[in-house]
Amino acid sequence: MTDFMSFMNLNMVISLTLFVLSLVIPFFVVLFGGIKYNFRYIPELLLKYALFFNVGCLFITGFMGQLLYGPEIAACIGWGWSPFQYELAFSELCLGVLGLISPIFNREFWLATVIGSVIWLLGGSGVHIYHLIMQGNEALLNASFVIAWNICISFWLIGLYIVLVKTKYQGETLIWAADKELSQKLLSTE
Repeated sequence: MTDFMSFMNLNMVISLTLFVLSLVIPFFVVLFGGIKYNFRYIPELLLKYALFFNVGCLFITGFMGQLLYGPEIAACIGWGWSPFQYELAFSELCLGVLGLISPIFNREFWLATVIGSVIWLLGGSGVHIYHLIMQGNEALLNASFVIAWNICISFWLIGLYIVLVKTKYQGETLIWAADKELSQKLLSTE
């Protein structure tokens, strides 16, 4: 049980650290990145760093965990080990690589990465919730931080992408594209 608790603590520390990095680094880029960036780039920078850290780095650590500690992770979830965990590991590697390379591509690539990772995160959470409710599986890794974290990260990624798409920039003024009439008035008066 002690090894399991250490694994859970490590998982939480890594997840939270990556999330904090994805929030803090964009502001340092804006503050110290020179004249190229200013605060109007925050939505774009937040999404880029969320994809890099919260998808790329997190899924790569998941890949390593599933590949190197598959039987232990399965036991902590309350499931039996299966060679399918290697397939799970490589699906996490795939999403991790997409997250790591996302910042160098365009918004359409980011959307594909967001969609793939959100489906994986919410689908996995749904499986764990099903096993918790329908089968009474209360193993700590089945009914724990992981479910809540996967759901939160999913909505964070969706929210960031929506904000990025719904905003347009004119000078230093952030204009929401949802209200096109107001946007046109603001743009024409400047």
